[in-house]
Amino acid sequence: MMEKCRLCPRECGANRLRGERGTCQATADLEIASHHLHFGEEKPLVGSGGSGTVFFSHCNLRCDFCINWEISQGGEGRRRSIRDLACMMLELQEKGCHNINVVTPTHYSPHIVQALDWAAGEGLRVPLVYNTSGWERLEVLRLLDGIVDIYLADFKYADPKVAARYSSGAESYPEVTRRALLEMHRQVGVARPGRGGLMERGLMIRHLVMPGGASGTNEVIRWIASNLPRETYLNIMSQYMPRGGEHAEILRPVTREEFRTAVRWAREAGLRNLDIQGE
Repeated sequence: MMEKCRLCPRECGANRLRGERGTCQATADLEIASHHLHFGEEKPLVGSGGSGTVFFSHCNLRCDFCINWEISQGGEGRRRSIRDLACMMLELQEKGCHNINVVTPTHYSPHIVQALDWAAGEGLRVPLVYNTSGWERLEVLRLLDGIVDIYLADFKYADPKVAARYSSGAESYPEVTRRALLEMHRQVGVARPGRGGLMERGLMIRHLVMPGGASGTNEVIRWIASNLPRETYLNIMSQYMPRGGEHAEILRPVTREEFRTAVRWAREAGLRNLDIQGE
């Protein structure tokens, strides 16, 4: 798939195996920004030992407001081997993490699968969290069936024009993400905490409330309530952080009223498994 790259919905066609950079700016060389125990994720992923996060360099969605811009678009990180990645996973497990959390994994999904294969043979046993923007091709997701334990997926936008404006022309985002979420749910089902309140399997959805209703929160919530079980885990996030850029209409924080309205919509829609950050 990297020979004429079609790992993500952009299907840019770059020959990454010969060193060409895709729209995501990645080649076939694995680049990793950091790996560490992370305590800022959702509580069912963090527990007492933390989530074993691996932050990959570059990103296929390229959002204008990305809080990790230096990594996702600035390319912060360094070249590592697949065996290095496997060793990172084992190191994080040894330190007591409850899961391996691969952040922005789409453009490196082949590398991740190879590293998992090696690490599992060396004793890796904790669940795999696939921490994604939600904008995923069904063909690739189906290859991950039986590999991913927890899908931690964004549902960023309801409107294709808004997605194109703020995420580098990704007009297909709402349609593609809706299909992707249905496939993720088919594979892993509803996310319910297990031992000690820790998540071991299931679909966890994140939705970031944006200024002025840019993310289409009510429509996102109504789609989830109509197409997935009412017990579907939904994290309504309030931590939008404006960055400099050309889009003046989103260069402000979310107001309390905007966030409270989003929470009210979710409750009125009958969603029963809400993680409400910042209420």
